[in-house]
Amino acid sequence: MLTPRIGQVVLVPANPAVNNGADVAPAIITRVWSAQVINVRVLLDSDAIQWRTSVKYVDGLDGVEHPHAWTWPEQA
Repeated sequence: MLTPRIGQVVLVPANPAVNNGADVAPAIITRVWSAQVINVRVLLDSDAIQWRTSVKYVDGLDGVEHPHAWTWPEQA
């Protein structure tokens, strides 16, 4: 598994109503608490601004209903 660092891009669940219909959004890591827990600034496809604190790593976002989760983007 990768180690999170400030400035890296991760994916978080998003409310489609404020993200132009998409249920996933990119986020920039702003603080690293551990390899599993980080703070992020969410980059929504709208003018809404979101910060999330203490978001926890999950293997994937399929079926994740709570907003405080993150995962790595798929690697090409």
